[in-house]
Amino acid sequence: MQLRFDHLVKMYGEVTAFDIPTLTIESGEFFTFAGPPSSGKSTVLRVIAGLEAPSAGTLAVGEHVLSDIDPGDRGVVLVASDGRLDPGSQPVALFDQPTSRVDVSQRVSIIEELKHLHARLGTTFIYTTADEGEALELSDRIAFLKDGVVQQVGTPEDVFERPQNIVVAGFFGDPPMNVVPGILEKDGVAVEIGPRALQLNGVIAEEYVRDVFLGVRPEHVRLQREPAVGWRGRVTRVDFGDDRTVVEVHVDGGDFVAREDGESRYEVGDQITIAMAPKHLHIFDASGDRLVVR
Repeated sequence: MQLRFDHLVKMYGEVTAFDIPTLTIESGEFFTFAGPPSSGKSTVLRVIAGLEAPSAGTLAVGEHVLSDIDPGDRGVVLVASDGRLDPGSQPVALFDQPTSRVDVSQRVSIIEELKHLHARLGTTFIYTTADEGEALELSDRIAFLKDGVVQQVGTPEDVFERPQNIVVAGFFGDPPMNVVPGILEKDGVAVEIGPRALQLNGVIAEEYVRDVFLGVRPEHVRLQREPAVGWRGRVTRVDFGDDRTVVEVHVDGGDFVAREDGESRYEVGDQITIAMAPKHLHIFDASGDRLVVR
């Protein structure tokens, strides 16, 4: 059952809970509304289920407007977050942050059960979460909300590899993307960060842009001891995890976090170099919107 949002808005007095200009959720899709607390994602589900009425716009199923249909006749079920996840035979199942109040072991089992349920039933699942890992693991597509505004809609690969703005870039990833201010060189092929010029994998076409932000994910920051290659800096923090290590390095121009598999070879105080391949660099303008490297 395909759902179509057309300028759908929910207001509480003067406060906008969400404003979705246009969006289509395809039949059989596992679709996730992701975002931080109070971003409007749970309210979206309540409007779909008929527990709240929209303030403006329409939500349609086929030729029918959902607000004209009684909640019990919509073919939509809001599944309780009490460990019983099976939505029965309803064509649309809504899951509102079902892992938010459970421990890690329960979270893993719930996620696995949701995967199996969706594969078995083939119905439309609409999910909400404030956990970026869940959104990336479960979803066919994701709508990222902040303050009720859709920042980006896309596949997990889209939102992770090509975030449309700094807000999206900072939400997806663990640790999140490094973002530091810089200056775009006049030819648009490099960005100055402190005393260094980092080459881009192409050209920024927006010639009027000067003040920019450079983004790079921690897994794409390479650490080396050799001083001849890369950007010289000092290790300021080392956090050990189960199967990875997070290393923070201070360099002229900013602080960068790197993620390494296994145990790190470095300790706080070590002098090392960092390197970043041009193909892994992201550029955002002064307002935080993504610039396309051509």
